[in-house]
Amino acid sequence: MRRSKPLKITSRVSSVTNGFVQAIIPRTEPCPHVTRQVLDILSMQPTDLECAYCGQGARHWDHLNPLVSQKRPTGYLNSAENRVPACDACNTSKGGKPWKEWMLGPAKGSPTSRGVSDVEKRIALLEKVEAKFRLQPVDLENLAGAEIWRRYWDMRQEIEDRMFEAQRLADEINECVTARLVQRASQP
Repeated sequence: MRRSKPLKITSRVSSVTNGFVQAIIPRTEPCPHVTRQVLDILSMQPTDLECAYCGQGARHWDHLNPLVSQKRPTGYLNSAENRVPACDACNTSKGGKPWKEWMLGPAKGSPTSRGVSDVEKRIALLEKVEAKFRLQPVDLENLAGAEIWRRYWDMRQEIEDRMFEAQRLADEINECVTARLVQRASQP
């Protein structure tokens, strides 16, 4: 049995970043009509969803174009036209990568690395989804205003810096506690 790694404060940096991005992206309820159009392009029925990337059973709706890249919002929105069915393996592997680059790339869990035979066909269908809905990023910074945008992302960076500082202190405390426990255990 494998032992799990100790949890670190810094292992949650991406969660904080995702929270910062999700908090500023307009919330839209998935439109059933648009979802139906996406599924029609992908030749799927709502009752029998398969992963748009590899064909396995789908359990998630993945953002075709990621919302976050390099710790910043990409400008793509959380909308029905930007969501496709995905399996666990693809959803986890893809992360914030551009979908086509990831599908054709060597990433562990990508359709190409897993030997999915109809990758080109799947890419063509996903390209049709993008073309149908003219998926393009929105310039969120311009819409919000440069000053408030800068302040917001500076704040995210301050939080990340504090998390790394806290982790350094946690490591120091852990070393002290471990040393004292070892010392205590070695005493008669």
